[in-house]
Amino acid sequence: MVNVDCAGGQDRATTISETHPYIPPPQTQNCYTDEDGDAPFDSSLCGTSSDRACRGKGGIIACKPDNQGGYCEVDRGEGDDDYEYYVSQGSIFEKLTESELLERYRDVGDTGETDREVRRALNDQERRFTNRIRELQIMGENPLIQRGDDKKENDGGNKDNEDNEVHSFVGDLLFNISLGISFFMFIASLCIILIQKNII
Repeated sequence: MVNVDCAGGQDRATTISETHPYIPPPQTQNCYTDEDGDAPFDSSLCGTSSDRACRGKGGIIACKPDNQGGYCEVDRGEGDDDYEYYVSQGSIFEKLTESELLERYRDVGDTGETDREVRRALNDQERRFTNRIRELQIMGENPLIQRGDDKKENDGGNKDNEDNEVHSFVGDLLFNISLGISFFMFIASLCIILIQKNII
């Protein structure tokens, strides 16, 4: 599977919903207008020159992602620091003033997309654990510890635990003895064969 980046370096496989291909990634949603404007989002156009990000406002390369939805950075070409900044407002792009641009970065922290990614990873991990527990339950194993009430534990719980420990010990002991006998028989058979072949 080929990784395709939409404008602003947004990975199409991880930032766009498969069921809603016309909703832009959260970090670049302001680079696109709604369906009535000139620059609506279409995930099938990601990675192509037909991507409509910042159409009329610098094109694909002008789309800059951030936690407030991104913006279009237009180089007016009149100097090194001569840029204009735009965000979509419905079907049109509106210019950001310097104070509005500074306000976007005043309270920047690890929020927005980072929080979403962390929540998504935690939900995915929880889903995997739940699926594994259900698989084990279907196979007849119960990975969850079942605790009985206090009365059962006080009356018969200790006896059951002791019986299980004794059975486990005896089973392990018999297994180890049979393993030792099998190993001894293997070595003895090997020695007999070597003696018959006059090797030792």
